[in-house]
Amino acid sequence: MSRALNAQTFGSLVVIGAFAGAEASAAWLAAAPGSSLAWYLNLAVFRPFEAARVETSPLHVLFGIDALRYAIVLALITLAVRALRFRFGVAAIANLSFVFAAALAYAWLGLRGPLQAVSLKPVAAIQGPDFAMITVMLGSSFLAFAISHLSFAMHIRSERRRSFPIPHHAP
Repeated sequence: MSRALNAQTFGSLVVIGAFAGAEASAAWLAAAPGSSLAWYLNLAVFRPFEAARVETSPLHVLFGIDALRYAIVLALITLAVRALRFRFGVAAIANLSFVFAAALAYAWLGLRGPLQAVSLKPVAAIQGPDFAMITVMLGSSFLAFAISHLSFAMHIRSERRRSFPIPHHAP
């Protein structure tokens, strides 16, 4: 059970860490607009978060002045819930992390618009560091999401077996 809790916690922390990283890089860009690394992080690596900050995005309410502080607090809560071995809390955070990662991916892909090319060569539209970040977030949070559901299903099954043992007939 401890490996399942660790995997769920890891998936949640990847998503929360990416959110915190995006907020930290946005704050860094605001503080040092001449930094080329801050521009790169905001425009290349954390581009999906920029798409989610747009007023028309339903996720824009998650971003703001205190978003970095909230991300750090949520990461600490995630670690505390794991340390307490509160299975439902770990699973709930893992499921919310997956929902956030999926919504972020949808906002990122939805705001890109239709792809157009005037060439016979395939368009390499979805690639780069922003795609890698979304892939890692979705992959790790989906794994945490799936493990949480499988863990609870196996727990329910084992409880049923204990409650209603199957009688063994002697030949």
